[in-house]
Amino acid sequence: MYLVFLFNKYSNLLNKIAKFAYNVRQIQLNVNFYKEQLEAKEDMLAMTTKFLVDMQQSLEERNKELSETHKEIFDSVKFAGLIQKSLLPDVNVLKVFLKDVVFRVIQQISIGGDTVFIKNTNKGVMFGLLDATGHGIPGAMLSIAGSLMLNELTSSMEIDNPKILTKLFNYQLYNTFNRDSYSIGHMEGTICYFSPMSNKLIYCSAKGKGFHIPFIGNINPLSNTKNAIGDNSAEEFENFEININKGDKIVLYSDGLVDQFGGESNKKFSRERLRKLLIENRDKNVKEMAVIIENESNMWKGSNAQTDDISFKLVEF
Repeated sequence: MYLVFLFNKYSNLLNKIAKFAYNVRQIQLNVNFYKEQLEAKEDMLAMTTKFLVDMQQSLEERNKELSETHKEIFDSVKFAGLIQKSLLPDVNVLKVFLKDVVFRVIQQISIGGDTVFIKNTNKGVMFGLLDATGHGIPGAMLSIAGSLMLNELTSSMEIDNPKILTKLFNYQLYNTFNRDSYSIGHMEGTICYFSPMSNKLIYCSAKGKGFHIPFIGNINPLSNTKNAIGDNSAEEFENFEININKGDKIVLYSDGLVDQFGGESNKKFSRERLRKLLIENRDKNVKEMAVIIENESNMWKGSNAQTDDISFKLVEF
């Protein structure tokens, strides 16, 4: 009996030892498995880290290239802006016939599509404000081309009729940019003629914007035709006339001034808001009015981006 007892006890011990050995083996296998998995993940992490480092270096090189390219483009645009500004006319030509003149051209990115036109004649002076299709580089190219066309037309012949000048300009602009199957170049604006001998302002407005501010009386918008310059070579335009008295003022402006978003509700500045501003400051001289308009426009815009080229001209008789 004792031998049986010892045999059973020994057998149980052997079973426990075998079971323990088996568990140890399984633990060792699991340890080896997880060790292999960890080594694989470490290799993957090392590869990922190297990839990210290489990617970061590549991005830094690309960013450096982009920064250099951006600086070159910005410098080119800035220099082009100086060239375009140098082509703006001398207001002193107008001051021979008028009490005072002031204008502002605030392009969206230093260069743009808004431009001012001034040309003296034998008996008076032609002047206007024009807004070309688009803004930025394309707008600037079209604006410069338009200015050169107007200067060529008024230098090659004596013109004191805004309608005739507008029709000639329309024909030349159309045949230069829009005569093929596609249309790329248009301008809107107003061209005026004033002679002290008649005390009449004659103007032709192709979708132009402006106000007449009489010394006494209501401020009224300038009439216009709904045809843009350059749309059709045979387009018809119309002259309008205003009797001018001493102290009267004319304001011409582009879309960008009244279409600028801003204010508490992020709405357009609007023509009506401009009209009220002019009413409130009608007794000030044009230099003071120009400062007020520019400051009010900047305050309205606030932190918003400028949405378009902005220009305006004030003339005092």
